[in-house]
Amino acid sequence: MAPSSPLRSKTTLKHARSSSFPSTSHPIVFQFDEQLSRLTSSSEATSSTLSSFTCRFGDLENLLNYTEDLLQLPHVQQAISLNIDELLEGYLKVLDICSTIKDLLSNEKQHRQDLLSALRRRRNMDDISGYLTSRRKSKKMIQKLVKNLKSMMKENNLASKKPETSAIVGELQDIQLVTLGLFKGLLSYVNGTGSQSSSWSLLSKIMLSKSEEVEANEFDNVDAALCSLLSHNKTSKYEELTSQLREMEVTIEVVEEGLECFFRRLIKTRVSLLNVLNH
Repeated sequence: MAPSSPLRSKTTLKHARSSSFPSTSHPIVFQFDEQLSRLTSSSEATSSTLSSFTCRFGDLENLLNYTEDLLQLPHVQQAISLNIDELLEGYLKVLDICSTIKDLLSNEKQHRQDLLSALRRRRNMDDISGYLTSRRKSKKMIQKLVKNLKSMMKENNLASKKPETSAIVGELQDIQLVTLGLFKGLLSYVNGTGSQSSSWSLLSKIMLSKSEEVEANEFDNVDAALCSLLSHNKTSKYEELTSQLREMEVTIEVVEEGLECFFRRLIKTRVSLLNVLNH
């Protein structure tokens, strides 16, 4: 991890201010710290499969369960009272991004279902070309979202470095940062490793060597298979691609379910913060 990483900077800052947060005063605080520390240290790890994101969203959901208990403690409510508006705004932004990603995944799944239907009926190549056009539009949208996420993560990191930021407020901001980082990782994965090149050059890259083929993910492999199908129109390619699309459809649904559970948990966390504001 690079020294300039926002997550590295925030972790260092958290250690520096930890004396102001009585982490040993309550078991809940200790459990919260342990879970947050574990997720922060692994937040920038590369996911090798799409399904692995489901586990990571599950880990974040568990962290929010600890956060819910933490926010019930009177001394924690008092500590965050001065920064409650800032925290509420931050979690609202996270919810907005989460909702956008949910819609994007739903669209990705629908596009693959439409393509799968076209392949089963052996329709003409216009269907494949249309899918690739939609895929390019989706990639542009994803790249814009990733850019926005990087900006949000930078703002979050700068906010946490304010001298007046208490330890618990900083850790609640850490949750936002880890979540945004996971969102960025998921979007980058969906975008594929060939996001900066054309589909044809992606096909060439994937076919170059086994080592480069390993680097390509499910989305890259489907894009490359479509390009190959357009080029050769072999019956065997239809069967191979149909199998890939079926597997991806199931995997995307699993990730959608994990993201939906996490989204609902985020809403509950923000409601708990609102309750602190109303006390």
